[in-house]
Amino acid sequence: MTIRVSETTRNIVCKSLGIDRLSAVIDMSYGGFSTAADVDRETTKLYSDSNRGSVGLNAGRFYTAREYEERINRIKNLRLPY
Repeated sequence: MTIRVSETTRNIVCKSLGIDRLSAVIDMSYGGFSTAADVDRETTKLYSDSNRGSVGLNAGRFYTAREYEERINRIKNLRLPY
């Protein structure tokens, strides 16, 4: 699917991301989850009316990085019956 954007939009996006063409976005490294860059639910709800993304994310139904790490650790330490 081709996404068409104006030349002005293309220039703004490329400048803000530090790339020369939009197709370079595919090859960018986005990193993993980090508790330092974690988003809280209150901030998400604050911007939910202007976000056209997921309803679940807008409603705050997601794991923060800290909650995700806690859940993974709990599952890893779970003793299964033999």
